[in-house]
Amino acid sequence: MDLKAHYSRLHREALERVRQEGFSYDPLLLDSTDTRKGLTLLLRPEEHLKAAFSGFVDAVRQVAPGHHGYPPSDMHLTLMPLVTCYPEFRLEAIDIPAYRQLIAEALRDIPPIPVAFSGVFASASCLMVQGFPGNAYLEQSRENLRRLFKNSNLEQSLDKRYRLVTAHCTLVRFQKPLLDTEAAAVLAILERFQDYFFGCQHFEQVEFVCNDWYQRQKNVTLVESFVLPGKNPV
Repeated sequence: MDLKAHYSRLHREALERVRQEGFSYDPLLLDSTDTRKGLTLLLRPEEHLKAAFSGFVDAVRQVAPGHHGYPPSDMHLTLMPLVTCYPEFRLEAIDIPAYRQLIAEALRDIPPIPVAFSGVFASASCLMVQGFPGNAYLEQSRENLRRLFKNSNLEQSLDKRYRLVTAHCTLVRFQKPLLDTEAAAVLAILERFQDYFFGCQHFEQVEFVCNDWYQRQKNVTLVESFVLPGKNPV
C-alpha cells in the first residue's frame, strides 16, 4: 500500500468533514465511569521521538488548550488491537499463557521494525503523526497474528473496527467543542507540521498490555514484553 497516499486521503476526507461540521470530540475522555478495557500489542517510541511528538502536542495546546494531549508515558504505535475495549472485559478471565504462546509464535522471526515519522494528519476528533515502516516486517507481524488468531479459540476482535494498515501515533484527542478561532489555529498547526520530520526508530520490543481506550498509563497493565528476536539483514 502507498501509505503516503493513504494518509493524504484520510486527512483530506477529515478536513472536508471539518469544513462542513467542525471538529468533533470524545465526551468519554472526561467520563470517570468509563470502564472499557481490552488487549493490545504496541510499540513504544524512544525518548527522542517522545520529545519531538511533544513539540507538536505543545503547539496544539497553545492555540487550543483543555484537550487531551498524549503525555510521553502514553505515546505508542499500535501493532495490533487484539481485543477492542469494552466495559465487561476482565484480564483475569482470559488465558494469558495461551495468548503469550500465540504472540511469541507470531513474532518469532520478526526482526526490529524500522519506522520513520514524518508529517501529521487529522481525523474529525484526533490529530496524529504519520509513520512509514522501512520494510514489510510490521505488516508481516500483523498478518501472522491474523492467521494465528483466526485458527485459535481465543477471544479476539482483530480488524472488526477497521483493518489496521497504518503506523500512526495519535497525539491529541479533542474532549470538548472547539471555538471557531481554535479550529482555525489547529488547521494552521496541521499545515505547519505537514512535512515535519520527527525522527525514526528501530522498534526492538513489543508490549502486550491490558489497556483502557486511551492507553493512559494509570490504566495500563503490562502483561509481557516480547523482544523481537530476528536480525536485520546486512
